[in-house]
Amino acid sequence: MKLKRTKKGIILLLSILGLSQLTFSQIKGNEKKDYERPLWAGFFTNCKNEIIDTDRFPFIKGAADRVKWADIETSPEKYDWSKMDSQIRKALEGKYFYYFVLWTGPHSPEWIYEQGVPKVAVKGGKGKDFFPYYLDQNYINYFHRFIGKLADHIASLPEKERKVFAFIQPAFGSTGDRQLYKGSPIDQKYKISPQQYLEFCSGATKRFYEAFDKSELKHIRFLFNVDNESNPEVLKGTKGTKAGELLYANWLRKNYPIELRKQQFTIAIGYQTNGEIVQDNELRPSFFGLNGKKPEFVRGEFSKFGQSGIFLENPIWNYYWTAISTVDRGLDLWEVDYNTVKTGLHDEGFAFASRYSYYKQPQTSPYAFIALRDVLDSSDTIRFPEEKYGKAVQSNAERVNKIESEFKKYGAEVGDLRAATSLSGSNYLYEAKSMNDVGFELIARNYSRFIKQIDPNETSVGLWRVGPTNQPFGRYARAFENSTGRNRIYFDLDDNFLSLKAKESITLKIIYLDKGTGKFSVRYDSSSNTDKTAVTITKANSGNWVSKSITISDGAFANKGPRNSDFSLINEDNENDIFHMIEIIKSNTKN
Repeated sequence: MKLKRTKKGIILLLSILGLSQLTFSQIKGNEKKDYERPLWAGFFTNCKNEIIDTDRFPFIKGAADRVKWADIETSPEKYDWSKMDSQIRKALEGKYFYYFVLWTGPHSPEWIYEQGVPKVAVKGGKGKDFFPYYLDQNYINYFHRFIGKLADHIASLPEKERKVFAFIQPAFGSTGDRQLYKGSPIDQKYKISPQQYLEFCSGATKRFYEAFDKSELKHIRFLFNVDNESNPEVLKGTKGTKAGELLYANWLRKNYPIELRKQQFTIAIGYQTNGEIVQDNELRPSFFGLNGKKPEFVRGEFSKFGQSGIFLENPIWNYYWTAISTVDRGLDLWEVDYNTVKTGLHDEGFAFASRYSYYKQPQTSPYAFIALRDVLDSSDTIRFPEEKYGKAVQSNAERVNKIESEFKKYGAEVGDLRAATSLSGSNYLYEAKSMNDVGFELIARNYSRFIKQIDPNETSVGLWRVGPTNQPFGRYARAFENSTGRNRIYFDLDDNFLSLKAKESITLKIIYLDKGTGKFSVRYDSSSNTDKTAVTITKANSGNWVSKSITISDGAFANKGPRNSDFSLINEDNENDIFHMIEIIKSNTKN
């Protein structure tokens, strides 16, 4: 076959060379820069003792590992690579990708202390009681030497084994976290200043790039746990450990391409947590490329939060809605323990998270979705005026109770008032005893990519805890309310989602609660009729959530429907139909 010098031809050539999964290809489309999704983008799991079954769980793209320096360099310049190599061979046999976080710091070998590296005792932290003194020149020499040996070993592997690497996460301190010490040094002479933090981490970063600058390793990228770039005023006003982290983030972003980054709390560990909108507003521009730069590929692991009171109340709901939330918020690689995956109870959510990985621009995404929900944010003084509900501070339990009381008829509950009024972030997700439907500074909207609901609360009502508890969808929903005239729900599809040059057929998938025997229809803006009926659905009263897919081949989606909509749901009788999600899939997309 003759290869033409087109985008498809370039990708085919890269595929022949075995590099397509390793390359972000930059193209132009709709006056924006779009980036080819790597083949390893998607859901990962951590698994040590067995080969991952990607036939049973095809949404799994790779395995996540933790490699400890202490396990490899067991004595000075004596290396045992067997644990890491075993995981690489399992990935090759199971046909999935592999990455590891390099654990150093407190996971350094014991012999370094015998060679003169000071052992630093800490207080007030969690986990290890002591750490190496990172600024000791012996420690730096041993660490940098190990980085070189690591690169040499990976380069020496057979090509087929090297190719299973997706990326590597260098880590310089305590596990993969940003801080060097967890806790404060008891002896203040071992305290590390922000400038010293920058010098240590930048030196280790340079060493990684230098050591991996080999032809055999060109495909391996680095993922960093790093902040957004900060302006001088923010840097000037930040002190202590955080100041060092921000200095390093600025240095790293200035000197190296940050295509991959870690972000765990709170994106990877749950949804609807107090204070989440502050973090979302901060991170969304860089995650989605709204700042004029390339969207960042973001990973985060789930860890211990499956044992929290919130999750245990209904794991099927909570894993699923965490998955939906991760997609909305820009997480690309969600990492969950394989023992949880093997239950098979959460396939729907894990597959959803994998499906949307890295599809952050509408013109190159095969998928668009909107998961319908209402959110009761007590910080919202427009929806909940202070003169009626009380002062808008998180600790105002009376305000929370008033909001709950008003929406109780729709299923809203506050299960742990103390958590709702006193906890935020990861502490809330881990310590709350049960689910709450009222919170403070929440992401108060539908979860979505590339589809928006028009005037949500004017045209529909939110519901909570709906339908069978053994199906994942009903944590939230939206519905018609015939008694208040809310009988049509309108949607706007991103103008860049479909090609302007060629008519694309789509599949519109709708998930609704099959309760009652009434009817509703789906209408859309077509090339011949701005309010054309695609389908009328009659419910069968099974009591379950069901899915219906419709093919539309003549959609104009030019915002010429009622309320400038592209498509809408219409109540065809007096039953209040209930909906979870609409997903749109472009033609020729392989699920």
